[in-house]
Amino acid sequence: LAGAAGRILYPTVAAAEVFPHMIKTLLSPLSAGIVVAALLAAAMSSANCILLSLAGSFTRDLYNKVLYPIMGLDELKSIFQSYCCKEAGSPEKKLFGMEYENFVMIPKVDDKEKTFDPLPVEGDSGVFRILENLADLTKESDDPLEKVYEKEMLLALKSPAGTKVTIEPGGQFELSDAPRNSLSESNESLQNYLKLLKNAVAEFEGKLLFQGVQPLHGLEKLPFFKKERYQIMFPHMLKTGSLGQWMMKASSGVQVSIDYASIEDMQRKFVFLNRLSPFLTALFANSPLVEGKSCGFLSYRSHIWNNTDDSRTGLQTAFLSDKFRIEDYINWALEASPYHLMRDGKIVVTTDWNFQQLLNGENPELTITMEDWEDHLGMLFPDIRIKNILEIRVVDSVSPKYAMAVPALIGALLYHENAFSSVQSMLMDLPDEEFSSYKMAVAKDALQADVNRTNFARIGMKLMETALGELGSDEEKWLLPYFDNYTKEGKTPADETLEKFRNCGEDPDKWLDEVLSIPD
Repeated sequence: LAGAAGRILYPTVAAAEVFPHMIKTLLSPLSAGIVVAALLAAAMSSANCILLSLAGSFTRDLYNKVLYPIMGLDELKSIFQSYCCKEAGSPEKKLFGMEYENFVMIPKVDDKEKTFDPLPVEGDSGVFRILENLADLTKESDDPLEKVYEKEMLLALKSPAGTKVTIEPGGQFELSDAPRNSLSESNESLQNYLKLLKNAVAEFEGKLLFQGVQPLHGLEKLPFFKKERYQIMFPHMLKTGSLGQWMMKASSGVQVSIDYASIEDMQRKFVFLNRLSPFLTALFANSPLVEGKSCGFLSYRSHIWNNTDDSRTGLQTAFLSDKFRIEDYINWALEASPYHLMRDGKIVVTTDWNFQQLLNGENPELTITMEDWEDHLGMLFPDIRIKNILEIRVVDSVSPKYAMAVPALIGALLYHENAFSSVQSMLMDLPDEEFSSYKMAVAKDALQADVNRTNFARIGMKLMETALGELGSDEEKWLLPYFDNYTKEGKTPADETLEKFRNCGEDPDKWLDEVLSIPD
């Protein structure tokens, strides 16, 4: 009817254009919009499936390819390039970052013998009480530790200068120190923190324990700190390896962070550190006891990491090559799944997709951002991790008396070109295919390991001597005592632990009481 009327009213207008012409000339813009919407609705009702499909495809293409295109290799790489940027004229950074983990033990109540239990989370002698005490002890200081919450839960402490105190899944305390300009500064910060922590546990006679693995208690006896991420990770670990839950609740380490100035500098240092990593594990092994017994490993912590999650941990062959490029790390990272991503302040579990699949839109509810990529990089646990620094993650927790030996050794080898070149030449001569064997050998035997022609005691001695040759008289004090007491004798803290354990008749409670009574 409308078409017939149009032909009478507008005889000069082509038949196919009559109806649009009527809408344009006779109706107001609002009325025209309503008519067009009605016609589209009618059309969609008759061809619903086809139009919806086309509309969905069009929307996805517009959203993904125009508004939010899938990030490519260049975009993913750009985050590492941004880490290298510094102000013009600023000196080359050679900072030290340190993360130091430890267990806290509390005396048993109403026990005739002196024995200790793991620190609980709740209660007057628990994790939350210690965090409260630390905040209270520092509130009048120049750099107070301020409370950080996850919803209503006290999660951690953070100071204005960047120092953090966080809690690992089994109640382990971790100091994440702010970057320091020297070993002396780093040591001063560490000792101040340990003094505070001792004061924070003194009211219930708590004691600090420095071992790479909880030496007396199994998983069922250890507490669980219910951070949201941990609640996702803990059950997921059963799907990825045999000892992932032990990694979370029962391990403790020393981590060192090193600066890089450019992508090329980072690539060079990264390969060096990956090749160095088994020797660092051997030199500082300190986890020979598990559930009150000698476990057959000098670094059980390393054994745990070897059996946690192959998709996000360990030492990849590509990371050992002098042809390594940051793209190799990116491609490896894309194959791992993030545990979760954040959306509107809420956690979205993403363990069913690797990051590449998420980029490809296989979870249609998530559009991946650069912030997601940065978060994902922090959920990877290789032996050497690349973030805005290089993290060395392969060292067991050791006594505070010797803790500074770890950054002293690494810093001397990384920040002095003569030492770097000398050690690099030695490490690059080692066959790539043997490094998986190195990792298993040092977990079991530390400096006593031999793999084909690679003698770990000999190379460990060479590394220490090279580092000591670069450290001045003011800095060698951080490394020389450790070298004299352990490396020069072909020993590690694990050997010392086993000797004390045997001297205590292999009585775990007696051994622990003796260890906790030794002043640091």
